[in-house]
Amino acid sequence: MTTVQIRKMVHAIIDNSDDRILKVVYAMLKEYEKVESAPSLLTEEQKKEIDRRWENHKTGKSKSYTIQEVDKYFKVRFKK
Repeated sequence: MTTVQIRKMVHAIIDNSDDRILKVVYAMLKEYEKVESAPSLLTEEQKKEIDRRWENHKTGKSKSYTIQEVDKYFKVRFKK
């Protein structure tokens, strides 16, 4: 399902909802807004490093591993 489809469905549900559902949705959005506006614990330098690494991952410039590969590596390396 695309974002556009989800948005249309959510709008349709909200447009036909009772007060109880609207209050729940409103409360969720207010909480989300608080989290999004909270100050980051990362410095600007750390954020830039994360962005750089993410870009390298997306373009294939760095090697990435699945969680299964990491798990296998540590089990072998530390003989769990």
